[in-house]
Amino acid sequence: MQKRHWLVLLLLLLVAASGWWFWNNRQEKAKTLPPVKADSRVLAEGMIFPVKYAQLVMPVDGNIGEILVTEGEQVKVGQPLIRLIRQDYKARVAIVRSDLARASAIVEQAIVNLADTERELQRQQRLDEIGAIPRQQFDQAQTAAERNRTILAQAQAELQTQKQRLSETESLLDKTELTAPIEGTVMYLDVKPGEHASIGTVLVRIADESSWEIRSDDLTELVVAKVRIGDRVSLTFDGLPGVEIPGKVKFIRPYGEKKRGDITYTVTIAPERWDDRLRWNMTAQIAIEPMQ
Repeated sequence: MQKRHWLVLLLLLLVAASGWWFWNNRQEKAKTLPPVKADSRVLAEGMIFPVKYAQLVMPVDGNIGEILVTEGEQVKVGQPLIRLIRQDYKARVAIVRSDLARASAIVEQAIVNLADTERELQRQQRLDEIGAIPRQQFDQAQTAAERNRTILAQAQAELQTQKQRLSETESLLDKTELTAPIEGTVMYLDVKPGEHASIGTVLVRIADESSWEIRSDDLTELVVAKVRIGDRVSLTFDGLPGVEIPGKVKFIRPYGEKKRGDITYTVTIAPERWDDRLRWNMTAQIAIEPMQ
């Protein structure tokens, strides 16, 4: 019994010594490990956009007649891109031009008629002054002149109306052709001849590929206050694993919008360099380092 007692005591001492050694070893390691720094970065997801681009819609209704460019083509400012079938619009212009010519002729005739009646009125007035004609004859001449003045005023008003109509119909005819508002590359062209082009539908997208930016609307009101213009940013991309591009916060939109149940603010990032494999609308992971 005494021997067993000593064995139990020895085992307890070994367990206690092992526990002390393990605890002491952990304490020593804890002393040598550097403190973990909290990650203060603001993380968000954004999308790639060209700095300068145009999304073109057809401002009038109609069917596509001609497509004058292809995707990937370089275009100049004012270069025609798409034309609608224009016969109906041209016919309207022709009709209004005919109406305008008729209104112009009526004005010219009214001017002649008024000049004749005013000359007659002056002659009748001189005769009336010397009592050579009845007063009624002078009154009739005066009435005729007033009537022709009214006719001329009405004809001139109609002429202005027809001029306005011509301007409007010619403007509609001009709008049947889309032209490039900027110099750049045709990035998107999803339409075919004969298809209907609805007003407001984007038909062409053109981009200046010389400069790009990343925009994010992920920053809620709780975190956007930490961000300042000029803060450094690290950009990574789902489509290009391993690629990291530095950048800076370029702009913070002052107006917040309600999205996904939160008030969010759009932040624009300017990259310091670029990779030509990146494309419009690719996803970017944004890590902003707020300045202390």
